[in-house]
Amino acid sequence: MSENLTTSVRREIDRLKKEIGQRTSQLASLKDDLRRHQKVYGLLRGADRTARRPKRPRRRARRIAPVNWDSVLQGLPSRFTIGDIAKAADAKGKSPVYLRQIAIRWAKQGKTKRVARGKYQKVEPRKSRAAARPQRKK
Repeated sequence: MSENLTTSVRREIDRLKKEIGQRTSQLASLKDDLRRHQKVYGLLRGADRTARRPKRPRRRARRIAPVNWDSVLQGLPSRFTIGDIAKAADAKGKSPVYLRQIAIRWAKQGKTKRVARGKYQKVEPRKSRAAARPQRKK
């Protein structure tokens, strides 16, 4: 009896797969017909052949004043992270990658020093040798 039940379930599965295949091909055929009719309708209306999306109102480009990174650096604590730079008022909306580039630029300029990965420390500005030497009397 269990073989008979197993066989009938297997036949039903095969029948359903066959029907799904037939309906899938019918659906593909109907989709092709729909596309063809839509093209004809567009031509009859006088629309051109290129497919167009419905127009959405354009957003106006926001002009953002350039950030003064020296003032951002002054506002940071003596030891800071990229997250601290991101929290600064002037740096809102900047990507973390861009902020890391700023931190690296500060380090190359000698304004900061990298302490650990993602952590930086401010460096006191050095006096030039000429300014540090006492002036000679002439």
